[in-house]
Amino acid sequence: MAYLRDFLYLDNAKLHSFVSQIQGGMISEISETIKQLGGLSAGINVGIPQLGGKIDAAKQKESERQQNITLTDPAYFGVLHQYLKQEKSLVDITEMSPDKISDLPVGQFVEMRGIAEPPLVENWIERLNSIFGFFERNMKTFSRLQGNPKGKSSANLSNMDFRQFRSIIDLLIEYINLTRKDPGKQYVRISPENQIYKVWCGLLPDYAIVPLQSALPAEIQIFGRIDHLVKEGKTEKIVDLSMFNQASQVDKLLEALNGFNTLTGQSPISETDLEAKHPDIFIAPVAIYQ
Repeated sequence: MAYLRDFLYLDNAKLHSFVSQIQGGMISEISETIKQLGGLSAGINVGIPQLGGKIDAAKQKESERQQNITLTDPAYFGVLHQYLKQEKSLVDITEMSPDKISDLPVGQFVEMRGIAEPPLVENWIERLNSIFGFFERNMKTFSRLQGNPKGKSSANLSNMDFRQFRSIIDLLIEYINLTRKDPGKQYVRISPENQIYKVWCGLLPDYAIVPLQSALPAEIQIFGRIDHLVKEGKTEKIVDLSMFNQASQVDKLLEALNGFNTLTGQSPISETDLEAKHPDIFIAPVAIYQ
């Protein structure tokens, strides 16, 4: 049985470029002729009384039918993947150490298995809004549970009212959307099992086959080319919140929300969620599938 892939993301522009280089152009259809033997088996009466004859098995007729197969993008992916395998030009880095990966050239085709998180910036903003909204709706209830009978805001929020919080969040979201790295891309982070590094991929939303925010997290296979490795001692920020003119207020906001977040059992929100560090790897993705 052929290996069937459930694609979550497929960059067909890159795919068509690679396949056309392999084949010397794009083949859109394959014409296939199917030949088969027809007729009745020996010993069966033809059914015409005046003849009363039988069909001889040795005299079966040969028939043909023709069909056109239209190639789709998943089929092109199979062509590319098989070609690279045959040429030994595809490296599986799932269990490869960072030192060995660093020896691979930029542009090397690689594949890897791991757990992919939802798009990082979008998910970060969604969590920020979700936790704040939940806290705002249930502030009085949680204050009473914490021993404040009048339902006043907790100590974490005593120096900032909700309107100020909301204005900072709205301003922060606008700042992120204006200053984020490669604003046209959605960055996902993939964690291979038993490895210390993370793999970062900038995805173009137009090539997402399913809504990634709802499809991830999930275990996936990624196929693409090495872009670069984060150098030792370096940090690459998808969004640099330290440049935000109200960065200190953001720190207070995250501290307050994370204090409340522990009550819901959720992991804390941190600026480090948006930072790649050595020995993380950036891969230019062609496909993500299950």
